[in-house]
Amino acid sequence: MDIFKIKVIFGTEVVDVGQCDSDHISLILLIRATIHEVSGKDEVPDEDCLVWIHLPWCGERVQVNSDSELIEFFQVFRDHGLGEIVFELEKTCNVPSPPEGSTSRPNEEAEVLDQHGGYQALGWCDSEAEMLNYDGDSEKDDDKDVEDVEDGEEEGRQANEGQNMQYDKVPVFEEEFVDGDDDIIKECMDLFEGYQSKSNDEYFSDSELEPEQVRIAKLMKGIPFKKMVGCEIKFEVGQTFDNAKQMREVFREYAIQEGVALSRVKNDLLRQTYKCKEAGCPWRAHGSRLLDKMTFMIKTLVDTHECHRIYNSKEAKVSWIASKFEDLVRRNPSICVKVISDLLRERYKVSVDSQRLYKAKRRALEGLLKDHATCFSKLRRYAYMVSQSNPGSAIHISTQQPQPTFHRLFLSFEAQKLGFLEGCRPFIGVDGCHLKGPYGGVLLSAVALDANSGLFPLDVCICEKETQDSWEWFLHNLKIHLKYPSDRPLTFMSDRQKGVIHALQEHFPLANRRYCARHIYANFRLTFKGDHFKKLFWRASRSSNVFDFKEAMDEIGGINPAAKSWLQEIEPKHWSRHAYDQTIRCDHVTNNMTEAFNSMLGTHRASSYLELLEFIRRMVMRKFQDRKEECEQWNSALPPRVNAKILKNSKESRVLTIIAAGNKEYEVLGPNEGYAIKLGEYSCQCGSWQVSGIPCRHAMAAISHHCGKAAVKDKITAYVHQSLTKSAYMQTYNGMIHPIPDQNRWLEVPACILVEGQTEHIDPPPRTVQPGRPKILRKREQDEGPKGGKSGTVTCKICNQVGHNKRTCKNILTAALIPHEHFRFLNLIIPPLMAIVELDDVSMIVLDALDLCCLYLLNIAVVG
Repeated sequence: MDIFKIKVIFGTEVVDVGQCDSDHISLILLIRATIHEVSGKDEVPDEDCLVWIHLPWCGERVQVNSDSELIEFFQVFRDHGLGEIVFELEKTCNVPSPPEGSTSRPNEEAEVLDQHGGYQALGWCDSEAEMLNYDGDSEKDDDKDVEDVEDGEEEGRQANEGQNMQYDKVPVFEEEFVDGDDDIIKECMDLFEGYQSKSNDEYFSDSELEPEQVRIAKLMKGIPFKKMVGCEIKFEVGQTFDNAKQMREVFREYAIQEGVALSRVKNDLLRQTYKCKEAGCPWRAHGSRLLDKMTFMIKTLVDTHECHRIYNSKEAKVSWIASKFEDLVRRNPSICVKVISDLLRERYKVSVDSQRLYKAKRRALEGLLKDHATCFSKLRRYAYMVSQSNPGSAIHISTQQPQPTFHRLFLSFEAQKLGFLEGCRPFIGVDGCHLKGPYGGVLLSAVALDANSGLFPLDVCICEKETQDSWEWFLHNLKIHLKYPSDRPLTFMSDRQKGVIHALQEHFPLANRRYCARHIYANFRLTFKGDHFKKLFWRASRSSNVFDFKEAMDEIGGINPAAKSWLQEIEPKHWSRHAYDQTIRCDHVTNNMTEAFNSMLGTHRASSYLELLEFIRRMVMRKFQDRKEECEQWNSALPPRVNAKILKNSKESRVLTIIAAGNKEYEVLGPNEGYAIKLGEYSCQCGSWQVSGIPCRHAMAAISHHCGKAAVKDKITAYVHQSLTKSAYMQTYNGMIHPIPDQNRWLEVPACILVEGQTEHIDPPPRTVQPGRPKILRKREQDEGPKGGKSGTVTCKICNQVGHNKRTCKNILTAALIPHEHFRFLNLIIPPLMAIVELDDVSMIVLDALDLCCLYLLNIAVVG
């Protein structure tokens, strides 16, 4: 934001007004600031003023007629790189003398209006005085009881109408002029009008108003209240508010900000009077409604507090707390009220009782429930906009049994499909995560990996539960949208949930299936516990050749044959690396990629379905562009993570012994191992190269010998699989996901594309609320440890016994309990008592008689 230094030429003086920017400037504020600098009075001049601006680049002086023109000049100065603006303020006479040669009727007698008929003569100065004496804002009845807004509404309206009756009956007389004097008339009217607003801004333009409206508009000249984010509320005389409600809310905010208790002396439709409740505090503010019967203005103000701050403010009501933390509660529905209490003390220095916090949180959650229910009516429009902006994308909304009222949602974009088919390895992980909104549901997702082992979300689905029926519907839509060739290999990674296994067999019968080893071990350790089983299980799962796998299994059988039999019931091709399909070029044994995708959703799992889908769409859209730009900066033909693995294997290969056999075949010997390498077939006997597609440490030793250490860097790309190169990465993110406008600009769904019986509106599904208090913590496995934090038994520092701390210790201090190094300090504290009584008696005296002094020092000595 550009800040300009403002100077104003006022008569013969050059006034330095200060600094300002285009967002906080207006003609009325410029005039008021100039008058304040010149006379020291904070008021609007009675006379009309003309405002001119000096343009230094052309030497011209241009009149400014409206706030919009003023803002445009600020932008022009910013474009010219100037930091100082010079204005000229010129007063005009209020009632100009009639020009010579006027053709008004000189002998016409002045028409006298009957004041008893409802008319009172109002000059400009008289009108301001009349405004301040207006009965609606009189404080002469302030000693009466405070009237409630609802009870005094009708009385206030009648009183206001009666007091303003004199203004409503002012007759309007049309002036008559002789033809031919239009120029003179225009000149006189220009003198009366001063500057006029030519646009519909926040200040008035009286050039085209009736005389009654002109007078009301002039009476309403004031300072509109503007609350800036992060700024304190400041009041001043003449400050205006849009209506009575806004004024009440601002004064409530002010009471909380300053930590004061305000008494509402008057609080009705016509006036509002506030004073500090603290006895002897002079602070007082009074405002009343203006003649437009809507705007309120502060008329009197004593802005001085002589009271102490109040932290337990009664102004912090439930509605106010809910408005301040509504967004936070919506993003974190399970947030603890203690967190809200801490934020109130930190941000607003307010302390409230827990009942108000619970009610405020409940009110915010009620608003959240309404938003969730409303989103269902927009789902069909969202689907239509996605399909229109991203042709070829798939977004399906369907009602399926056994939940006839739950509408499942499937979303996948054409760019994701093409990126997977052309650049990713044929490896897909599928999993589901529970949604935390009021309508529940489960998000099913399919995630692939790019050449740099980055997450590549393929599609998502929102369904009622993780059942076989929902998995079949999800995988059926995935099959239709993906159109994967049947002659190409494909592998899915999932847990061992029966629903997903049967659905994969139904829709992808030719695809290989891997089971997440972490889920297998979670079931394995329920029966076979111990670290030795854990190490051997993971060694068997990560074995890239059959010999290492059998060795690990034999060791498991040697400890417990039942454990080996339990694992043999699961085919090795589902959980052991050595039995994986080597054409996939992916050695993952866990489904952590889908778990990582679920964690990326974070608090959005509690959002409405529409907000969740929009978050996923925008996240994927951003990732496509970011990774495309990132790839253009790479200097190598291999992605960074592939390079990192090659560098690691190259360092480990330095301790290996190489024996060349010819024809690109080598024998590599290590401290406890030896393997045969065939560079022409891209294979190593350890099996790691074939499974992962990246040369292992044995292969790196052979490649270094074959190509030479100096040329390895340039020729290593030839030994890495094509799906792990920069070109494959670029093919993955070659497409793009097109943006869509906000909800207010979504098109209506044409009736021709709706299925018979369907409507654009979708009703929300029925809510199912489980009995009891909602569970916050995740259900942990039997062998799973507690959540991180302090744990264990408390030990007392006085008696060194467990089960209590030093504050609750009830043991009497004795020579056997107090450590030896503290005796010297006790002798310094109470030497006379040590000579008369035993140590036990000294302890009793310290605890009973000298608790204000000696106990404090004794605690220091004991704690150390």
